[in-house]
Amino acid sequence: MIYGFFRLLGLVTGYPAQLLLFKRRTYYEDKKSTHLYKGGKLIISNHFNFLDYVLTSFIVFPRKLNVVTSEVPFRHRIVRIGMKFFGAVQANRETKNMRFMDECASVIRKGQLVQIYPEGRNTPDGNIHEFKRSYLVIAHRAKAPIVPIVTDGNYGLFKRASVIIGKEIDVSHFFTEDRPTPRRQELEAANEYVFGKVLELRARLEELKNERGGRKK
Repeated sequence: MIYGFFRLLGLVTGYPAQLLLFKRRTYYEDKKSTHLYKGGKLIISNHFNFLDYVLTSFIVFPRKLNVVTSEVPFRHRIVRIGMKFFGAVQANRETKNMRFMDECASVIRKGQLVQIYPEGRNTPDGNIHEFKRSYLVIAHRAKAPIVPIVTDGNYGLFKRASVIIGKEIDVSHFFTEDRPTPRRQELEAANEYVFGKVLELRARLEELKNERGGRKK
């Protein structure tokens, strides 16, 4: 309860600041079929830096956005407390503990949102790199759809980020058995499909930005 209160307080007080620092232009692949405001969903995104989470938090506001993070922020006590306010789930790359997948699936089954960055690292070069497959295991265990989001990472004062939200992706048909962890071949096929969808989404975002730029000339 107390974590929820401080999370909401932080978002409310930070809302005016984000209008200045996180201006965004939001596009949808199909707005009518995108339902981020109800039900449990797994959001996957490309990853420039921690501001990706801030951006998505205000996209889904006032809903809580849980996020999978590395072990680094959890090393500092004060930061660790703050991370709990905002629903951070630790994925420890050093110990390779896979417990975070069950934790995320449990949160989604409760009707909440979880965001994960399948690249597993910051990619400030703007390219979308190979996806780790743990996000598929989470979606499978939660029996939840995947919502892809692509941002151009153009954050900061006097800047405007462009972001596109894709249609929900159902990967259940890739998995033939109700196993906690699908077979490797099934995960590879599902990952290839989702990765392709995300690349298409990024290409569409660039098209939309170019179209808008062309209209301004």
